Amino acid sequence: MIKLIATDIDGTLVEDGSLDLNPEYYDVIRELRKRGVLFAAASGRQRSSIEKVFVPVLDDMIFISENGTCIYSKDYQYVDQIQPEVVRAFIDEARRCPGCEVGVNQDNMGYYENIGIYQHLVQDYGYRGELVDNICDYSEGVCKISIFHHSNAEQAVGKDFLERWNRVMHVTVSGKLWVDGANKNVNKGSALKHFQDEYGISPDETLAFGDNINDIEMLQRASHSFAVANARDEVKEAANFVTASNREDGVLQVLKAVIRGELC
Repeated sequence: MIKLIATDIDGTLVEDGSLDLNPEYYDVIRELRKRGVLFAAASGRQRSSIEKVFVPVLDDMIFISENGTCIYSKDYQYVDQIQPEVVRAFIDEARRCPGCEVGVNQDNMGYYENIGIYQHLVQDYGYRGELVDNICDYSEGVCKISIFHHSNAEQAVGKDFLERWNRVMHVTVSGKLWVDGANKNVNKGSALKHFQDEYGISPDETLAFGDNINDIEMLQRASHSFAVANARDEVKEAANFVTASNREDGVLQVLKAVIRGELC
């Protein structure tokens, strides 16, 4: 029996950066909660942005934000913070990557020193954030560092950067325009395990959906793991099943199957 459902947002439920969710999801989430199923949105986004996607069902939700570094529900809150000296060193090197802009994220608040990343996150994604002179001044209490590039962040930072920093932190590709850094072993999967442990829910009772590299650990915590059809190949390989794309509401199709009792 499914007791916990976790889903990524960008590229899985909606187009990257969109706040427009098919309203059919709201009725499905309400029905799942009536049946005692916990529903979690697990995203690289800030919690404020996630809440804007799910306004009608906020009271029925668990929020795993900032790639699993922040966990929020009525009963449980947790923020995993990076050491300030590590934050500053990461920022210093990321700034040298051509075309890259860097932001730091605290619990439901972001700080940015470039107008591009600020506009993209605050205006498009609906983040709470400030444009500041030097983000290193805000290195205390940081849970995630974000690198933004206007065309391809993974390519802009390069393989050497990713390999070198992954020896110190958990650095992952969160989308075509994003590379994110957090503490080692902190990710969407570790956050999902918090809830599984808290509520005594096993991977066999867990359903998860994703499309990008930062979803893989979460999919590995669920026996019922689905990649959407538009997912990266690495994600499809990590998932046990593939559903239709986000544009075809593949996640919604599976959730309706759960309600009909076709996926237990």
